[in-house]
Amino acid sequence: MTWMTRMMLAAVMCGLLLGNVAVAQDREATGSDDPDIQEINAELQEIRRELAAVRGELKTVLAELRAMKASQAKPPQRQPRQPDTTVYNIAIGDSPIRGPKDAKVTIVEYVSFACGWCIREVPTLKKVLEANPKDVRWVFKSYPMWPRAHAAHAAAALALEQKGNEGFWQMHDMIMEGGAKKLNTPDLRGYAEKLNMDLEKFDAVMADSAKVEALAAKDVADAKKYRVTGTPAIFINGRRLSGKRTVENYQAQIDAALKPGGLLKPTPAGAKKDLAPAKK
Repeated sequence: MTWMTRMMLAAVMCGLLLGNVAVAQDREATGSDDPDIQEINAELQEIRRELAAVRGELKTVLAELRAMKASQAKPPQRQPRQPDTTVYNIAIGDSPIRGPKDAKVTIVEYVSFACGWCIREVPTLKKVLEANPKDVRWVFKSYPMWPRAHAAHAAAALALEQKGNEGFWQMHDMIMEGGAKKLNTPDLRGYAEKLNMDLEKFDAVMADSAKVEALAAKDVADAKKYRVTGTPAIFINGRRLSGKRTVENYQAQIDAALKPGGLLKPTPAGAKKDLAPAKK
C-alpha cells in the first residue's frame, strides 16, 4: 500500500471515528448501573483507542512524506574535478613574449581583453617577471570569448604586425589599463594613434568583422587542443597552473621547474590527459 493510499484511508477512518465519538459522547453517562449506558461507555472507549491508532498512522505517514521530500530536495553530490596534469606541447610561434626568449620557464596565458580576471592578472605576472628576470618569459595568446573583445584582440595583433613585440605590449598595457569598458573602436584607434600606427590600415581592418576575427582564429583553434574553456588560462612549461593565482604559487611552481630534473616533457599522445603524471 502506498503512502498516499494509507494517508487517504487514515483520514477517512479518522473522520468516521470522530463522528462516532460525537454521537457516543451525546449518549455518554457516568456512574450509572444501566447496562445500556455501560455498553455506550465501553463503545466510546473502544472508539477512542481506534482514533488514537489512526492518529498514530497519520503521524507515521506524514513523517515518511517529510523524509521523502527532504531526500529529494538534497542536491546531487558533485565529484571533485581531477586536476589536468597533462604537459601540453604549446607552440609559441610568433606569439608576443615578455622576458628573455631563452628563459627556462615559459608562462603561457590565454587572455580575453573583456575578462576582468585577466586584467587583475597583469600586475601579478609583472611581479613574477620582476622576481625572475632571467628565468621566466610570459607568452600572450588570444582567446576573446566575447564578441566585444574581438576588436581589442585585433588591435593588439595589428600593433604586433606594425610595431613588433614591444609595440604589442604597449598596446596590451593600454587596453588593460583602459579596462573592459573601453573596447570600442574609437578607444582602440586612440591607442593606435599613440603608437604612431598606420591608421589607414588599422581602420580598414576594423571595418571588416571577418578580418577582425581572423586575427585571433589560430590561437582560438589551438586553445581547444589544450582544453582552454575560460580565461585567464595559465600554463607553466606546458602544465596548467594549479591552485591560486598568487605570486607565491607562481614562484613555487617556477622554483620546482628550475630544480635539476624539474623541466617538464610533453605528455605522449594517447596518454590519459586528466590523470597522466608529468614525465621528468
